[in-house]
Amino acid sequence: MIDSFLTDFPDKLTCSQEVLDKHIFIYDDPVLKKGTFVNADESFHVNIQNERSGSYYFIQNDECIMLSVKGGQCDFVLFNKETIHFIEVKATNDNLSTHKKKVYKQLENTFRYYRDFLENFEFRFALACFESVNSKGYTKRKIPQSSKSEKKVLFKLKYNIELLEGNYIRLE
Repeated sequence: MIDSFLTDFPDKLTCSQEVLDKHIFIYDDPVLKKGTFVNADESFHVNIQNERSGSYYFIQNDECIMLSVKGGQCDFVLFNKETIHFIEVKATNDNLSTHKKKVYKQLENTFRYYRDFLENFEFRFALACFESVNSKGYTKRKIPQSSKSEKKVLFKLKYNIELLEGNYIRLE
């Protein structure tokens, strides 16, 4: 699948990382402006558990694949042979409803940008991770729940993408 990715996004190999680990934890570093892999006992925003025997790819989308699109873009993209996940992290103590609107816009911008690449996947998900800025230490795993917003229906009808909220991805 990485070959299809590089066909659609030539010269972007440096934005991708093959992952073989069963568990990884990602922290969206506000200083480095990219996702970094951290240990389970450190503060993290996304927990990924790979139940498959194969590898998957972690893509630094924001400021690597997509550069400053009006309205923004999601932070990360994760994919294996059948499944793709678009991940947006919002670490803030501000009003959540204001940030949800921004998250949805960023995800939609990313879906449109990845339109041709999306055709390669049977299963498509968008994960909105809402975390408190003041989180310290261990972050509890939040099993994704279907979004209760009207955007869930729109994403499914318009893009065939399931909208979830949480911070945990299980690749099966």
